[in-house]
Order: sequence, then structure tokens, then C-alpha cells
Amino acid sequence: MLHRFFVSPALIQNGTVHFSRAQAHQLRDVLRMRAGDKVIALDNLGSEYRVVLQHLARDVAEGEIVEQRAATGEPQTQIILYQALLKADKFEWALQKGTEIGISAFAPIVTERSAQQVGKNKFARWSQIVTEAAEQAGRGKLPPLLPHQAFTDALDAALKAGGCLLIPYELETTSDLASALRAADAAAIHLFIGPEGGFSASEIEIARNHHAQIITLGPRILRAETAGLVTASAIFFARGDLNRI
Repeated sequence: MLHRFFVSPALIQNGTVHFSRAQAHQLRDVLRMRAGDKVIALDNLGSEYRVVLQHLARDVAEGEIVEQRAATGEPQTQIILYQALLKADKFEWALQKGTEIGISAFAPIVTERSAQQVGKNKFARWSQIVTEAAEQAGRGKLPPLLPHQAFTDALDAALKAGGCLLIPYELETTSDLASALRAADAAAIHLFIGPEGGFSASEIEIARNHHAQIITLGPRILRAETAGLVTASAIFFARGDLNRI
């Protein structure tokens, strides 16, 4: 399997891909690649390019495009994951694995029981985690990482955007994911996942007032970093997005 790299569309010109300095370092010094080796470049616009490397130096890497085709790896169902902030390692794990399984966008949210604050360097690190996971998983596009926002503001934005709002909640006993999906005929699903301590009762009431569907995931209590991945995977399965085309 060829290594994959997201590059700016501006760096794809006249049949040549110009990789960034960081990518040049990775190609030359980490992966030990040489002229004549092949890689895949992705423009994050829906196309991928098979590239033959031609020039590698300390800060420069260039290659010739030998094939262009539509990028694969994107599910038909759009799932936007509104993940409550967790402890750093758990939140980063959710970003990485969520990117791998096909989450379309991430929206960090601040809830009553959120575990961390967002520092100025967090988003750069999170973006790098998402990029590396997308390259490894064969994604065709990078899932956007939206600015963090308060829970109520996120509900407002999701309702305005349209689609189905889903919130797994450990105290819900009646409505389940299967019935919610049968009732929802929406291409976009806004999936809200609480922090380690879960959503508060008042937050769930606010969500109901925003027409969110509160669902159970069964009798077992899932960790906050696990619940979003389990729910998203179940949705992808139900919608046929885990079938190989």
C-alpha cells in the first residue's frame, strides 16, 4: 500500500506535486524514500494522484503525477461528532479513531462536566492527529475540526444546519438507535457525546427542546471516548457504509 499525503491544491501544478518541508523530511529521512518511489497525494477536494518521486532534498520533495482519479474512502452518511472535551489522551484517541472510521467533522463541545480547557496549541496538535489518521485510513478528505463551543450553541448550530440530532444517554430506556434511524431520513447526523460524567439532566432537557432524539445504547455503560465510535460504527453499518464497493 502506497503512503498517502494531503497537500495543498496550490502545490499541485503542471503535472507536478510539490510537498511541504515537513513532508519532504518525512519522505526522505523517516520513510527513507528515494527518486522513483511512488506515493499518493490527495488535494482534499476529492481527487487523488499517483506520484513518482523525482527530487528529494532536506526541505524539498517533488514528484510527477502519473495518474489522477477520484478519491475513495468517504462514507455516504455524514456524521458530525460533537464530542464533549475529555482528558487529553482520551480526546485525542477519539479524534484519531473517529477519523479512521469515517467521521465527517469534529465539533468539540464544552459541557457542565467537561474535563479540560482548550489551550492555544491544542488545535494544531488535534489537526495533526486528524491528518495522520486520515492518511493512514485511506480517507479522501480531511474531516474539519471545528472551533470548540458551548453545548447549547452547538445544539443551535446543528438545528440550523439541518439533519438528525442524536444523543446517547445512559438513563434513556425506551428509544434506541435502530428506531431513531428508521425515523430519520437525513443525510447528515449530528451525534452528541457527553464527557466522562455524562450529560446532566438539565442538558438533556435542553437537547429535547432542540428536537434532539435521546437514545439508549443498551444495558452496558460505555466510556465517553468509546460511545461516539460505537454509535457511529453502528450508523455506518445500518446505512451500508461498511460495505466494500
